[in-house]
Amino acid sequence: MKKFVLAILLIVLPGLLAAQEILEKIEIVGNDRVTLETILYYLTVREGDSYVTDQFRRDFRVLWSTGFFSNIKFEEAQGTRGRIVRITVEENPVVKAITYKTGKKVKEKDIVNKLKEKDQSILPYSYYSPYKLQRIKDTITDLLFEKGLLASKIDTEIVKQGKNEVDVLIKIDEGPKVRVGDVVFEGNTKLLPSSLKWSMKDNRPHSLFNWILGKDVYKQNKLTDDVDLIKKKYQENGYMEAAVGQPRIEEIERRTVTFKKQKMMRLIIPITAGYLYRVGEIKVEGNKAINVKYLRAMVKLQPAEVYSTKDREKSVDDISELYRDGGYVYVQVIPVENLDPKRKVVNVTFNIVEGEVAYLNRLDFRGNIYTKDKVIRREMIIREGDRFSLSMFKNSILRIKQLGLVDLEKDPDIKPNPDDPTKMDVQVNVKELQRNNIQFTAGYSGYEGTFVAFSYSTVNFLGAGETLELTAQQGKLVKNYSFGFSEPYLFDKPITAGFNIYDRKTDYSSFGLYKQLTKGIDLSVGTRLFGMWRANMTYTIQKLNVSYPEGAAISSIYGSGAFYESSITPMLFRSTIDSPLTPTHGTQYSLSMKYAGTFLGGAIDLIKPQIEFTYYHPILGRGPKAHVIGFHAQYQFIRAINGSQIPYWEKFFLGGERSVRGYEVYTIGPRNESGYNLGGEKSAVFNAEYIIPVGGPLYVIAFYDVGNSIPYSDKLRFKDMYSSLGIEARLFIPALRVPFRLIFAFNNKKIYSTDPDFAFRFAVGTTF
Repeated sequence: MKKFVLAILLIVLPGLLAAQEILEKIEIVGNDRVTLETILYYLTVREGDSYVTDQFRRDFRVLWSTGFFSNIKFEEAQGTRGRIVRITVEENPVVKAITYKTGKKVKEKDIVNKLKEKDQSILPYSYYSPYKLQRIKDTITDLLFEKGLLASKIDTEIVKQGKNEVDVLIKIDEGPKVRVGDVVFEGNTKLLPSSLKWSMKDNRPHSLFNWILGKDVYKQNKLTDDVDLIKKKYQENGYMEAAVGQPRIEEIERRTVTFKKQKMMRLIIPITAGYLYRVGEIKVEGNKAINVKYLRAMVKLQPAEVYSTKDREKSVDDISELYRDGGYVYVQVIPVENLDPKRKVVNVTFNIVEGEVAYLNRLDFRGNIYTKDKVIRREMIIREGDRFSLSMFKNSILRIKQLGLVDLEKDPDIKPNPDDPTKMDVQVNVKELQRNNIQFTAGYSGYEGTFVAFSYSTVNFLGAGETLELTAQQGKLVKNYSFGFSEPYLFDKPITAGFNIYDRKTDYSSFGLYKQLTKGIDLSVGTRLFGMWRANMTYTIQKLNVSYPEGAAISSIYGSGAFYESSITPMLFRSTIDSPLTPTHGTQYSLSMKYAGTFLGGAIDLIKPQIEFTYYHPILGRGPKAHVIGFHAQYQFIRAINGSQIPYWEKFFLGGERSVRGYEVYTIGPRNESGYNLGGEKSAVFNAEYIIPVGGPLYVIAFYDVGNSIPYSDKLRFKDMYSSLGIEARLFIPALRVPFRLIFAFNNKKIYSTDPDFAFRFAVGTTF
């Protein structure tokens, strides 16, 4: 049998080998820029291989996908030893340059960024592809539609340049911007139309507010998202089975906020609200580490109340955050809803999968070149080996930013250790801020008048976080010479200590107030209490030489002459404000009381309490480009003790860019019959700002300031307050660590009858 098979193979095999043709030669024709070697690289067959037609079909698709060629043709012929394959190619031209001719509403930068986002950019000296150009046109069209430019047109022009080179010109005719004139809801809506319109992120009806925010632009590609948001609004209000139909579009004509007639779109949205559902049975299951009663107390839903998906999600977030604060970073809280259509209730079970406790394994800092690692590391509340508490980690990052030495380059990298997922490796990427500031300046300020000044300051002396300041200022109103030093970590403990020696002369006689020469020293010490709370104590000893302009009505035993004042000022404060330079969110509370007494070695007896609150919150966008609202409130009073009287220079004089910014410096206060400012014994100030980043270091701020300074026996009443409403341009220069400001304000009251209602001022620094 074996001999028979071998005989058959000897007879058949030579015939099969003779029938299998070989590839004798590959010829490439028509290539210019693309080399022969490059084309052969994309082929899977070589000369001398067996000739297989299917392989050439696959190679054709591979060559075409390179984008090198506009046409490829395969031809075959019989050679002397086998097949000869000729590949004839026509190369795509090379794009020498691409130009965008845009309008005013969409800039070339917007298009380039969008194409980069989609990975569709045409690079110079890349091969021209009609298919790729069409994809680019589609992406630009989507961008134009997002801007409400539905009538826009895109034309392309290909201009030949040199040998097989082209310039690509993309011309964009934006056309008019289409706006939403009205939004109408059909059906049994149950909820107020205004509430539904506000729930939409885009495609809101034209109004002054929506026009300013750009929310009234008709965006067809965002309609589905807005429909989902309307449905979400219903579910937040208990209508769990609400149905929102596809919007119908009608063209209408109405006047814009600039009183011009314009064609707009009316959106007609059909709605079936359905039945109102209430909260039924609530369960919490799967928990082991935390008591079920405590978790149940964190659930925002209460039986028989209207069911709200918003409260459900808030409950999930709060429970998750509680677990993560305890180190359970892998916790999952899964709400399972069960609708009961008969009883019209929602039974919900919060299933908790706790996971394992995670620990901080390794903590690294990157980007700090000058600042010592320990300066940053010591601000971390959480240490290596501790449970990875998310809130403690967030507060640690906040404290690092509050130093003013570094800022985050990007969000920290938090990764589980490859060998043990319960151990977290963290890398905090920072960038160092301007630390040294040497200035020789001349200018004008409401508090200093015209001045020239030299100053040197560093907030990171020798890279260890110490603050060193040296100032010499000569001006019309203020002459100031000072030297100060502060150590943030005394003996490597969270104890701050420092001093400031000063020689200062202020001349406010032109305001009808006083001249004062002050020499003294401040000694301060502070410590961290718990969390973000700190306590400070400052001891001040100073010699004051005071004089008054002729005719001043001073009702005080402290007239002209020299006086010694010795005081202590304890302070308790807590701050979660993210940056001392450009804050975007956080709060600050502070409570202090200056106590001056003869037993401390001075000649003045008084108490001067002060309470202060500051709040920042982003409302549009995130990060440095976010729009931010800020509020500040301050209340203080002064009382003499031990039968003494209140020195005139210790009283409160408001006005100026540090309090009520539309008024001249120190002009707000109680006055006598002659109009002389007597100074207040208690004062209150409230400031509100809406901060808009324009670009780079420039910010525009809309503000409202209100305040007054009055005798202690009087009551603070809103109708008696002085207020300023206006707008401010603020230019922040990091190298100087202070902003320059142009302020335009409208004042509700006049100090003197000749005062204008509007004020324009230049200022340096911040109001709060």
